[in-house]
Amino acid sequence: MINGNNILFGPDLESEEEITKIYNDLSQDGEIQMELQDTFWGAKHAIVKDKYGIAWELNYTKK
Repeated sequence: MINGNNILFGPDLESEEEITKIYNDLSQDGEIQMELQDTFWGAKHAIVKDKYGIAWELNYTKK
């Protein structure tokens, strides 16, 4: 099998509630590659591959 045409979306989200909801929705039928967590750069961050194989790098920078 050839792995190609990979896509990674990286939205910067508006709130902690929004990142939590999107993370939960994507991980329900997907694969968590990096747990939702606080980072050293002052954000909440996660990486989830959805059920279609698309990776999502979610980020919410705390204000």
